[in-house]
Amino acid sequence: MPSKSISIKEDVYKQLDKFRLKGESFSQVIKRLLDSNVNLMDLAGAWAKIPDAEPAIEIIEKTVEKIHKSKLEEIKLI
Repeated sequence: MPSKSISIKEDVYKQLDKFRLKGESFSQVIKRLLDSNVNLMDLAGAWAKIPDAEPAIEIIEKTVEKIHKSKLEEIKLI
Protein backbone atom coordinates (compact mmCIF):
# COMPACT_ATOMS: atom_id res chain seq x y z
CA MET A 1 0.00 0.00 0.00
CA PRO A 2 1.41 3.44 -0.86
CA SER A 3 2.28 5.77 1.98
CA LYS A 4 2.44 9.52 2.58
CA SER A 5 4.65 11.47 4.95
CA ILE A 6 3.11 14.07 7.23
CA SER A 7 4.56 16.53 9.72
CA ILE A 8 3.17 16.93 13.21
CA LYS A 9 4.34 19.02 16.13
CA GLU A 10 6.30 17.25 18.84
CA ASP A 11 3.58 17.69 21.47
CA VAL A 12 1.06 16.04 19.13
CA TYR A 13 3.52 13.22 18.49
CA LYS A 14 3.85 12.64 22.24
CA GLN A 15 0.07 12.58 22.67
CA LEU A 16 -0.34 10.14 19.80
CA ASP A 17 2.44 7.95 21.19
CA LYS A 18 0.49 7.63 24.48
CA PHE A 19 -2.39 6.02 22.56
CA ARG A 20 -0.12 3.58 20.74
CA LEU A 21 -0.27 -0.03 21.87
CA LYS A 22 2.86 -2.16 22.00
CA GLY A 23 3.84 -3.21 18.48
CA GLU A 24 1.35 -0.81 16.88
CA SER A 25 2.53 1.55 14.14
CA PHE A 26 1.50 5.20 14.14
CA SER A 27 -0.62 4.51 11.05
CA GLN A 28 -2.44 1.76 12.93
CA VAL A 29 -3.09 3.91 15.99
CA ILE A 30 -4.35 6.81 13.84
CA LYS A 31 -6.68 4.45 11.94
CA ARG A 32 -7.92 2.88 15.19
CA LEU A 33 -8.65 6.27 16.70
CA LEU A 34 -10.32 7.61 13.56
CA ASP A 35 -12.48 4.48 13.21
CA SER A 36 -13.67 4.86 16.78
CA ASN A 37 -17.13 6.36 17.05
CA VAL A 38 -16.55 7.52 20.61
CA ASN A 39 -16.49 11.26 21.13
CA LEU A 40 -14.01 11.59 23.99
CA MET A 41 -15.36 15.02 24.88
CA ASP A 42 -18.70 13.39 25.73
CA LEU A 43 -16.88 11.35 28.36
CA ALA A 44 -14.92 14.23 29.89
CA GLY A 45 -15.69 14.55 33.58
CA ALA A 46 -18.03 11.55 33.66
CA TRP A 47 -16.14 9.91 36.56
CA ALA A 48 -16.63 13.02 38.68
CA LYS A 49 -20.37 12.31 38.75
CA ILE A 50 -19.89 8.88 40.37
CA PRO A 51 -19.59 8.88 44.17
CA ASP A 52 -16.50 7.09 45.56
CA ALA A 53 -15.10 6.44 42.08
CA GLU A 54 -11.43 6.84 43.09
CA PRO A 55 -10.73 3.11 43.76
CA ALA A 56 -12.27 2.15 40.41
CA ILE A 57 -10.29 4.84 38.59
CA GLU A 58 -7.04 3.55 40.11
CA ILE A 59 -7.81 -0.01 38.95
CA ILE A 60 -8.64 1.21 35.44
CA GLU A 61 -5.44 3.30 35.24
CA LYS A 62 -3.32 0.31 36.34
CA THR A 63 -5.07 -1.96 33.84
CA VAL A 64 -4.57 0.49 30.97
CA GLU A 65 -0.89 0.80 31.91
CA LYS A 66 -0.54 -3.00 31.83
CA ILE A 67 -2.23 -3.14 28.43
CA HIS A 68 0.15 -0.56 27.00
CA LYS A 69 3.15 -2.49 28.33
CA SER A 70 1.94 -5.95 27.32
CA LYS A 71 1.67 -7.72 24.00
CA LEU A 72 -2.10 -7.77 24.51
CA GLU A 73 -1.83 -11.21 26.07
CA GLU A 74 -4.18 -12.27 28.84
CA ILE A 75 -4.23 -9.61 31.54
CA LYS A 76 -5.31 -10.33 35.10
CA LEU A 77 -7.60 -7.47 36.00
CA ILE A 78 -7.53 -8.05 39.74
